[in-house]
Amino acid sequence: MYSVWVAAFFPILIWLGVLTYLILRGRDETRRLFPQAAGGDIRDKFQEVLSAVEKVTRDNEVLNKNLRAVYREGLGHVQKMEIVRYNPYEDTGGNVSFSLVLLDGRNTGMILTSLHTRAGTRVYVKTVTKGESEVSLSKEEKQVLEKAIAGVEKSSK
Repeated sequence: MYSVWVAAFFPILIWLGVLTYLILRGRDETRRLFPQAAGGDIRDKFQEVLSAVEKVTRDNEVLNKNLRAVYREGLGHVQKMEIVRYNPYEDTGGNVSFSLVLLDGRNTGMILTSLHTRAGTRVYVKTVTKGESEVSLSKEEKQVLEKAIAGVEKSSK
């Protein structure tokens, strides 16, 4: 009879040890969740969590608003640039002439062209609105404008 009690005692003792460990671990988690200064009421803790979530939501809305404003402002800044160098005349050496395109996010901006000859250098500026020029463009100017518009659109996909 004595061996039956001993055989039952050890599993019960192990089971009590496991339960004690789980209870102590749960108590530690409860203390971590509800510090003594907070009072320990779960409704207060939930209210703290809800307040924190509301603050994060408000902050997120402000950040999104600011991000949209920065994006809209950024559309007006130079975002696309291309340059092509070429030799438009047979009597000059080297590719010293160039056409430079500067466009914003709406494909509006300018084409700056410098034509170098033996007699001097001429500089032209042509405006571009929504990817189209108001005046006729040379072959090189058309090329650099198309390259500027297509280059950024390809890289943003």
